[in-house]
Amino acid sequence: MPGSRQHAVDVDTRLLSSSGCRRATTMTVSTRLTVTMAGLVLAAAMTLGVLARADMDLPLLFAGLAVVLAILVLTVMIAHYVSRPLIEMVELIRALPHMTSGRVGGNGETGFVARAFDRMAEAKGGDSAKLTRGQHDRRKPGLSERYAVRERMFIAAVESATYPVIAEALDGTITAWNPAAERLYGFPAAEAIGGHIARIIPSERHDEHLVIVDKIRREEPIENFETVRMAKDGRQIDVVVSASPIRSPRGSIVGMATISRDVTAQRFAEEKFRLAVEACPSGMIMIDASGKIVLVNGEIERLFGYRRDELIGQSADILVPERFRAHHARHQKGFLLTPQTRRMGAGRDLFGRRKDGSELPVEVGLNPIETRDGPLVLSVIVDITERKRVERLKDEFVSTVSHELRTPLTSITGSLGLLMNGVTGKMTERAAHLLAVAHSNSERLVRLINDILDIEKIESGQLSFHLERVDMRALVEQIAEANRGFAGGYNVRIRVDAAAADGEVHADPDRLAQVITNLLSNAVKFSPPNDEVEISIERRGDVVRVSVRDHGPGIPAHFKPHVFEKFAQADATDARQRGGTGLGLSIVKEIVVRLRGEVCFEDGPRGGTIFHVDLPSWDRAASREIDIDGASDASRILLCEDDPQTAITLRQRLRQVGFVTDFAYSTADALARAATTPYAAFLVDLQLPDGDGISLILDLRALPQYRDTPIVVVSADVSGGREDRRSSSLNVLDWFSKPLDFDRLGRMLRRSLDRRSADTRPWVLHVDDDCNVLEVVAEALGPLVEVVSVASLDGARHAIVEHDFDLAILDIALAQGSGLELLPDLRSRHGAPIPVIVFSIQDAESDNDQVEASLNKARTPFRSLVAAVEDRLALRSSRAFREVA
Repeated sequence: MPGSRQHAVDVDTRLLSSSGCRRATTMTVSTRLTVTMAGLVLAAAMTLGVLARADMDLPLLFAGLAVVLAILVLTVMIAHYVSRPLIEMVELIRALPHMTSGRVGGNGETGFVARAFDRMAEAKGGDSAKLTRGQHDRRKPGLSERYAVRERMFIAAVESATYPVIAEALDGTITAWNPAAERLYGFPAAEAIGGHIARIIPSERHDEHLVIVDKIRREEPIENFETVRMAKDGRQIDVVVSASPIRSPRGSIVGMATISRDVTAQRFAEEKFRLAVEACPSGMIMIDASGKIVLVNGEIERLFGYRRDELIGQSADILVPERFRAHHARHQKGFLLTPQTRRMGAGRDLFGRRKDGSELPVEVGLNPIETRDGPLVLSVIVDITERKRVERLKDEFVSTVSHELRTPLTSITGSLGLLMNGVTGKMTERAAHLLAVAHSNSERLVRLINDILDIEKIESGQLSFHLERVDMRALVEQIAEANRGFAGGYNVRIRVDAAAADGEVHADPDRLAQVITNLLSNAVKFSPPNDEVEISIERRGDVVRVSVRDHGPGIPAHFKPHVFEKFAQADATDARQRGGTGLGLSIVKEIVVRLRGEVCFEDGPRGGTIFHVDLPSWDRAASREIDIDGASDASRILLCEDDPQTAITLRQRLRQVGFVTDFAYSTADALARAATTPYAAFLVDLQLPDGDGISLILDLRALPQYRDTPIVVVSADVSGGREDRRSSSLNVLDWFSKPLDFDRLGRMLRRSLDRRSADTRPWVLHVDDDCNVLEVVAEALGPLVEVVSVASLDGARHAIVEHDFDLAILDIALAQGSGLELLPDLRSRHGAPIPVIVFSIQDAESDNDQVEASLNKARTPFRSLVAAVEDRLALRSSRAFREVA
């Protein structure tokens, strides 16, 4: 029994370790045998002596002595050959308490017995180890039990480990294989143990494994080594391996244990991400919190001319022009404080710097990524050189349409109209018909040009709105009367519903008339002959609805989602016959949205289509949002406040000091109003129903037209806003706590706006070494802009430092060089390139996009230069508004 066996081991160990036992074992076994045999010999000799005294025959006596001698020799041999193995085993037993490692070797009986002992110990689960620890266990009761528990716990941990644990000898023989290894590689433990480790290593990685074994032999650590292993079914598995040596009881390295982690799914995801990044047609770059580049794709290499290894680890500033690096560092810091997915540089022109020092216009999208190692920023960079070129071409086209086509077309249309009215006398019927065709087509072309210009103005934010109180019924009747002649050409009548309600709205009467005219024009064109178009008005709560109904074929179902798109036409062939441009309904929607209304349509109950325009009533606007009673020339302020009573009180107090105040009860309303109405200042409460005032101010600052507009915080608790880490970038004029000091607020606003009003005209730099030209140009442009005239490049550079110019006029045939040398210096304080008009006796041959027009002094009248300046300034403002959109 196990208990009895342990007891016997303890007894034997005590006997071996006692002093009495040590003295007893000093007499060897051979000595004992020799003494015993000697005693037998002496007994035999004495017996012979007795016999000899009894007159025993002498020969017989000698024979007896020979027998005694033989017995003595035999005794010595027995003592030598029999006692020797016993001596060795006794010595082994004596040494067992002091042995720490190894097996007993040797040949003969000792080796045989020792090896049998070892096999027995192994079969019994290490009883020999227990035997050797007998003395220690006696001094430390319960230690062997703790060793056993610890061993069982270790085995259980390996068996239950979720990661594969494999042990192998240095020759590659597998000696241990846990269940996780079975699951990962598909080999059961019985099949794997005893086999070679090469069965799970791809052939091309055998040398790699030998290197690992060599490192283990040299006691070098193997930690998180990425490699590939192979399952039983041939499937390759990406793994991360950590290995450590296995030592023998004597301390020598006899094998290694490896723990593997399957990272196949992770590597697959990483590979998909890598392929997606590389396949992206836009440049992608990842930056860590310190501003260092950690990832780039091939498009970045192509755009900037750097190799990948030249960028990794470098500061992102390497891709930023030097003049922008200080601003970039501040923006980067601010973004990390409030990371959110957004477009970088809203309202600003951004440029990247290539390896060769050249620059390219770019658009950058920022995407924050949180990782265990800290935040990363993934930036998507798009080269917009081609887009800028197309925009410039479009702007030039619009300018050409506006100045070169519309004016002569107006003259042509007017002249044709006069001829048709018989100014030159009666014409033949054929001539009259040809004139009618020409007049009709010229009017159609004028409408197309006007529509194109209107849609461009609307999209760029340049279409102005003059809001006032409008009697809807009176306006509708006026428009109906004005369009009856047009409808008569299609044999269609226009009727205003007699039951139309009286309603007043807050709108721009001219833009509202354009909306209703466009709807009427569409309805007339698609109405059958001898039919009528009906206009009705109704009150729907605090909304006034105008409806225009026709009885035509209706709108096809497939085309309904596209009705308000630009140049959208259900049937282009039919539309050409009817004279449509495809822009009318798009213009209608854009105008109605900016009037804070809605437009929709539905099928008529007996065919045809009904278009509805809903606008806020005058009562709603007057009582809630728009200040309609203030002076027309007063500065208009937007108050962002969610308490109507507080807003009305503040409006009344500000009106006393000469301000007109509109209301916005939410951040959405504030941004919508700011996009359509130019405000001189903003008063912002920090607590709004759909957001916070700090975020609203940031959004307002992102709009180029309000980058420097005075903004005042008006809140019950301004400390929260001041402590917001974003407040440092708000450029807030002042912070006012409620209740307000109205006098101080009024004085501060007046001083700030008075200073701004003195510097509202655009500034133009004119460089020419002909003093007469400088004088004439300054005189021609004086009514429009502030002109700084300089006669040298050095003077121009000094002026650029002193002023923030909106436009530059350059002579490229100066005595000391070309004005084009100033292009790198012509940058606004926000880093955007300042547009340039070349006005020189020499034609410009520059492909720089910054040069937007080139005029020859000898062939261009000064009025054309003035027109070009007006166009460039208008287009520059237009581009700024488009950046907002």
